[in-house]
Amino acid sequence: MVNKVVVWACTMDHKRVGFIYLVVGIWSGFLGLALSTLIRLNYMEPYYNVVSPEVYNYVVSIHGIVMLLFFLMPVLIGGFGNYLLPLLLGLPDLILPRLNALSAWLLLPSVVCLCLSLVKGAGVGWTFYPPLSGGEFSSGHGVDFLMFSLHLTGISSILSSLNFIATIYSAVNVYTSSRQSVLVWAYLFTSILLVLSLPVLAAGITMLLFDRNFGTSFFDPLGGGDPVLFQHLFWFFGHPEVYVLILPGFGVVSHICMSLSNQDSLFGYYGLVFAMASIVCLGSVVWAHHMFMVGLDVKTSVFFSSVTMVIGIPTGIKVFSWLYMLSGTSVRIWDPVVWWIMGFIVLFTIGGVTGIVLSSCVLDSMVHDTWFVVAHFHYVLSLGSYSAVVISLLWWWPLVVGVSLNKYLLQGHWLCSMVGFNLCFFPMHYFGLCGLPRRVCVYNPDFFWLESLASFGAFLSVISAFFLVFILWESLVVSSVVVAAWGSSNVSLNVVVLPVPQHVAYMSGSSRWF
Repeated sequence: MVNKVVVWACTMDHKRVGFIYLVVGIWSGFLGLALSTLIRLNYMEPYYNVVSPEVYNYVVSIHGIVMLLFFLMPVLIGGFGNYLLPLLLGLPDLILPRLNALSAWLLLPSVVCLCLSLVKGAGVGWTFYPPLSGGEFSSGHGVDFLMFSLHLTGISSILSSLNFIATIYSAVNVYTSSRQSVLVWAYLFTSILLVLSLPVLAAGITMLLFDRNFGTSFFDPLGGGDPVLFQHLFWFFGHPEVYVLILPGFGVVSHICMSLSNQDSLFGYYGLVFAMASIVCLGSVVWAHHMFMVGLDVKTSVFFSSVTMVIGIPTGIKVFSWLYMLSGTSVRIWDPVVWWIMGFIVLFTIGGVTGIVLSSCVLDSMVHDTWFVVAHFHYVLSLGSYSAVVISLLWWWPLVVGVSLNKYLLQGHWLCSMVGFNLCFFPMHYFGLCGLPRRVCVYNPDFFWLESLASFGAFLSVISAFFLVFILWESLVVSSVVVAAWGSSNVSLNVVVLPVPQHVAYMSGSSRWF
């Protein structure tokens, strides 16, 4: 037992490092899920608070950071990226394995600091704007622990991104004759965005730490600072971060659609790659569309509005490419993976349409800081990126573990998830249009029945998360029973045990980590 612990603690194998990322990410995901459940419990009554308003602010702040930086990024990029990238490139491992292991283990102290910030209290929102996050209004150490946590996870992400870029560059130089999977391009673009944007966030939170603890005035107007400067620094990272979280999902869906449809057309491959490249370029220069309320001049607002709307063009190219490729998969219409891809397309399209609404500086001024923004954000990330996590699990679980999943349980899980997601988040558009402010622990009693419906959808989503865990556990239990029965008798059992599934056409070599 001790030897196994030492082997895992000192491992540099990309599969085991990816598994470590997955464990930390899934644990963080359930932490964020528990915090979101507490938020919805708080809305079961208009004026009754399950937790105090101060604790409610702590919960809302940490929920957003946990889900974005400690669940989606470690799972989609660290977990699946580490596991799949060398296999997709035909390499035995990443080019810098020690750096890869370091980036994974940096997540542990980062998670510890995050939990300490929750205990100490950091009710500054997931954007932690000054002066609210300054020493005058947040005097405890919770914000400091939160800043340390973000520094550590930022270092981890930068090291991992540099490793991905170096690995892809070296592989492309060696294997120039073969065309790489779209998923490889997605991880390359994601890594470039992280390397460009994370140092800017690090600079911003470092200046904030100096303002809080060493008497500087980077963001204090009394000392000549500017709090709007922090917003520019944060959103220069924050908006590319949205694409950091959704680009791996684009790559996963594109990879699977091309595998399902066997499409090799120039439009399918190059259209998807150049669409992602366009989104990376355009998405890096539209950060100020989050800041229409700070007093931007008309020309600046029009520029950021216009460029944001242009992003809808490459996004539409991707959506129609996926639909075109899925049109040839009628024989697999009952496949749960196809169901989830269709759900991903619908949910992400809804989030994209509401994003076009928010990109207008006039309309944004009407629904700014309301539940409409929460609905848009969750349809893109909570539903879009989370759907990509589920799709990746369903598609590559047979490859990693060697056993298939129960098709009928997966269909029930999809139905439970989609009903829960939409019941929870779709009414929030109406809340925002009615002017209901977000991050407030009480609300007008006239919205009680819709808030109750949203809470019911949230609880159904929680059930669907545990349902997925049960499906994965059931596949492992059934496979162990099959192996035991196969070894003790010659009776053939009607259970599928897959050594390597056929659908991993882009893979090369064995990919089991155990």
